[in-house]
Amino acid sequence: MGPERALRHVEAQPEAAGFGSPVEWHQDWAFYPHTNDDLAAVGIMLDDFTADNGSMLVIPGSHTGKVYDHHAQGHFVGGIDPEASGIDFSKAVMCTGRAGSITVHHVRLVHGSSANVSGRPRRFLLHQYRAADAWPLIHVPTAWEPWTSQLVSGADTLEPRMAALPVRLPYPAAPNQGSIYENQRDLAARFFKDATEAV
Repeated sequence: MGPERALRHVEAQPEAAGFGSPVEWHQDWAFYPHTNDDLAAVGIMLDDFTADNGSMLVIPGSHTGKVYDHHAQGHFVGGIDPEASGIDFSKAVMCTGRAGSITVHHVRLVHGSSANVSGRPRRFLLHQYRAADAWPLIHVPTAWEPWTSQLVSGADTLEPRMAALPVRLPYPAAPNQGSIYENQRDLAARFFKDATEAV
């Protein structure tokens, strides 16, 4: 990522005990492509992550491949159709760990999580970082002060670094705009069962 880094955004992904919803397979890149892909998410486990409480699953090496279609019925839905994708989900690796452990994943890595069927919450805090010369292709900043206030190290630049990368834009917008859970409501085919089906 280099010495010039900036915070892109912070989000919480809590899964309540016994009924936390799954997050279907996706690539963060589908939501916010940039001029280059030097972006990564640092996930902080606020609870112990175990096999039964909705721990994140990743497909190793998928960050070097294609950008999958995250559309259904002509709209962006923020999830990959598992049947049409051709992804070998048997290669998935679960990210488990004690509270305080972290994960780091590339913006193009295919990942998701199953439902929380345990009696314990699974809270995940994600800090998304970008190289300072990675500029968004959508939602381009118009206010300079808020944009530069996210710089973590190094100096700002007005020279975006362009890289030849696969890009799909998240348009037309999801019928259910909001969190990833809301975006994925209209995903036609699903991989993960919800908590009631998984028990």
